[in-house]
Amino acid sequence: MNIFQGKRILVTGGTGSFGKMFVKEILTYEPLEVIIFSRDENKQGAMNQEYKNDPRLRFVLGDVRDYHSLREVMRGVNYVFNAAAYKWVPAVELNVYEGVKTNIIGVQNVIDAARDENVEKVVQLSTDKAVEPINAMGMQKALGERLTTTANLYRERDGVRTVFVSTRYGNVLGSRGSVIPLFRSLIDAGKPLTVTSFEMTRFILTLQDSVKLVIKAMEEGVGGEIFVQKMPAHTIRDLVDAMTEDLPEDKKQVVEIGIRPGEKIHESLIGFAETPRTVDIGDYYVILPQIQITAIEEKYKSMNKQSKDFRYTSDVVKRLSKDELKQLLKEQGWLS
Repeated sequence: MNIFQGKRILVTGGTGSFGKMFVKEILTYEPLEVIIFSRDENKQGAMNQEYKNDPRLRFVLGDVRDYHSLREVMRGVNYVFNAAAYKWVPAVELNVYEGVKTNIIGVQNVIDAARDENVEKVVQLSTDKAVEPINAMGMQKALGERLTTTANLYRERDGVRTVFVSTRYGNVLGSRGSVIPLFRSLIDAGKPLTVTSFEMTRFILTLQDSVKLVIKAMEEGVGGEIFVQKMPAHTIRDLVDAMTEDLPEDKKQVVEIGIRPGEKIHESLIGFAETPRTVDIGDYYVILPQIQITAIEEKYKSMNKQSKDFRYTSDVVKRLSKDELKQLLKEQGWLS
């Protein structure tokens, strides 16, 4: 069933890497209107030109920090996808409260505006940095998840129809601020690649698969879940080798600079304390909330939870080989 046909859809942070890919995909579902909400007028203008002023698209300048802007843009909207966030770990470490205003207060503003405008469903985008966080951005995104979950607590009591669910994923291949575009730009400029640690492992997900994950959460979420897509990982060493293997020897310059503030050697998509609340639904895991939500208990009561020994960290999941990573980079256009 096409749940998007004839619907009004709002994408906050809609001019970012995910937003652009998501809008491209969602237009194939014949929505009535897709609203791109962001604070970057240059990117909005470029995106509008790219779509040749498609009448199904509406571009609105605004910031999730401003509840009134959100309330205004949500009038008549059916579904909201909150992709607006500060995501670059080192920057948020140095500007913690700026991150709080977008990654926490902004999430609560989205929740409040969606309730007040009687939106049907909201999907909050989160990250593996939210699991057992050691950096400010991860802590903020973890609280964003909790706000989204608890927004479902009193829906039945208060007569609110809005359903809130979250998605959580690892590094999106080629997204803004991630390491692959950085490496590509350094290679193109003839500069050495700067590597924090060769031993780091990271989850990897294509933009296309991140869109599928978000659509899955929209279609199946009943309120309070966190949807996690099963995904492979890679080492930074293999990534460097894959991106430099075909370069002349004098261009294969790599400098190890050490771990930056807030970075982990390995990432986790499901925390140790979350495993007893995690169910396997094929290509995805669903993390159930600690708090009692009736709709959750009814839908998932017959599904088996993961064992206490279950781990879903980037050092133990399926790891892409250098050749597999290289092929993926070619397919996604990151190797010339």
